[in-house]
Amino acid sequence: MRKLLLIIFLASSTNLIAQQMGFQVVYIDAEENSQDNITDILDEFYKNNKLKTNGAVALERLWLGRPKGTTHRIAFLWELGNRGFEEGEITQDENRAFWSSLINRIDSWAWDKSYAGRFLNFIEGDVEKYPYVQIWDIKPENPQSFKDAQMDLVKSLPEVFEDRFVGFGTYDVNRPDGATHWVLVSGKDLDDHLKFVNDLQTKHSKTFNKYIEDRGNVELVHNFTFENLRFYK
Repeated sequence: MRKLLLIIFLASSTNLIAQQMGFQVVYIDAEENSQDNITDILDEFYKNNKLKTNGAVALERLWLGRPKGTTHRIAFLWELGNRGFEEGEITQDENRAFWSSLINRIDSWAWDKSYAGRFLNFIEGDVEKYPYVQIWDIKPENPQSFKDAQMDLVKSLPEVFEDRFVGFGTYDVNRPDGATHWVLVSGKDLDDHLKFVNDLQTKHSKTFNKYIEDRGNVELVHNFTFENLRFYK
């Protein structure tokens, strides 16, 4: 089973980030029926050019709750201070050719919906088993309490979170509708996400209620889903 390590070093058995990781996401509106063409362009470029240590790029198809006028987003992930390709991997002409090919398959780039931030928690998962991700854009009253409560919840219910990737991080540049942080969990599909929440609230209510109490007050800004289509590392 191939694991999605999501560009992290494993600091301990809890699989937390050891190096400080950053990200940028850009939302796009792809031309009709162009998804296969876009993945082919990305496949050729990123499979033949090596990113710096811990760097990664993901193509994600937006589903429920997606911002109006967008269909996909491209996520760039890297270890802070170590962004981009290994030296000598690509030339300026190759880079220009790649972006030119990609732009031709995209109706518009939603730069107003381009965000950047950092990972505070991230736990490895299996992207093939659980490719469908749900994200909550939030304003936690106490980010440290939220961070700790999330990890305690995951460690308390290993059978529930097994093979799911779970994360928590910041929005530091161009916060979406004022959200300061984000939190995510992966699943198989929509039904699996609904069952996951139902099981937490019913079969594991004591543990889940402790998590709600320990994390402190949280304002929900927005909630949406996406499907991982490609992940290049």
